[in-house]
Amino acid sequence: MALGPNNFNATIALNSVFCFQGDDIDDVFDEDSEPYLWVIMVKIDGEGLHQDGNFLAGEAKYFFSPGSHGNIGGSMGSGQTRNIPAAVGTWETSLKPIPISVAGQQLTQIPGVILCCAVLMEENLTPDSAVEAAHQSLNNLVKTTVANTIASLGLAGLAADTAAEVALQASQGNIITLATAAQRILNRRLKPIQDLFTVAAPGNMVVTILQNLNLGGFLGTAIDADKPMGVFFQSFSQGDLADTFYSAPGFSKGNRIDINSKMWNMPEWAYTLHGEAYAHHRFDRAAPPSSSRLQVSCTTKRHMMSGGKRISGIGGTDNGAFWGYSRGEAAELIRTGQKSFYVVGPGNSQLDIAAVQGGFVHGQPWYFLQTPADQVPGDNLLNLPDCPAGGTTVEVWY
Repeated sequence: MALGPNNFNATIALNSVFCFQGDDIDDVFDEDSEPYLWVIMVKIDGEGLHQDGNFLAGEAKYFFSPGSHGNIGGSMGSGQTRNIPAAVGTWETSLKPIPISVAGQQLTQIPGVILCCAVLMEENLTPDSAVEAAHQSLNNLVKTTVANTIASLGLAGLAADTAAEVALQASQGNIITLATAAQRILNRRLKPIQDLFTVAAPGNMVVTILQNLNLGGFLGTAIDADKPMGVFFQSFSQGDLADTFYSAPGFSKGNRIDINSKMWNMPEWAYTLHGEAYAHHRFDRAAPPSSSRLQVSCTTKRHMMSGGKRISGIGGTDNGAFWGYSRGEAAELIRTGQKSFYVVGPGNSQLDIAAVQGGFVHGQPWYFLQTPADQVPGDNLLNLPDCPAGGTTVEVWY
């Protein structure tokens, strides 16, 4: 399958934690905290799952961070930032929908989704082995909950609810696609997984989770036991990730999903978790046209404060592919003789475009583009149609 919006690579990255307050009020000897991080990511998509009758068969794919004590470094205090090692917080994976077929229903695929969870813990005196046992028990609880939730996903009901969601939104004047509706319904079906991390008040989230693990006092085997400092949960749908991109140098910075989440357990600790999620999707500058003489059929314009317009770029097609140059690029190509440009005039005549010096900017000559003066306004560059947005770029999925 070719890479594209229905099949792409993606990165979910938890990059750093910032400490607003790291004072462990139970420890009179140390004002800093010693954070460590458990990260769990779950991918529910067409890589691991497929239709089997009215249900899904196979397994979800997982990312489990390694280690516990010290896995993101040593102690840190208020005002400090700690970078999260990629092995602990970054998952590079792929995402594609799950094809399904349900009689009488229009839904033909379930969009993929990635669930990302993180538990920030405070290291005290709980033994390393006990903490790691709790870590693995939490991972196992998540896997069991995910498996049970997926096993209960009746496809006929999911497809019917998706169609109902589309109809409901339409009755309220909102037009949504089947894919968008399916994602909403899927998120509701996956709520038992999210509830592992959000079922209790923020200060007690992880306490509730760990109590459910029946760990036999693993976290309380020392006088000063390890404690939870905060929890993060966020889901990333296929549609949301497909809308992200990273542009090459010289273009915009791109459009990524920003992760900026408070992980607070006041009055003792206050942290924020930072990261990003994005598809491996970018816009690169298109290959330059091969022909040395090019017809200009469209232009880009810049509106002036005076109310007028000025040509900022020209474009056209060459051998069936769109090309585009900025005003400065085109002027340089004309002046150096690398390319010539023309517009079509009366009787299909070719009227050359000239680069004319219009003054100086920062001590350097500035050139504008000009067609020959005639009585035909249609061949004036300002009167040509606007070039398509992004016409000088090519879309790449990688």
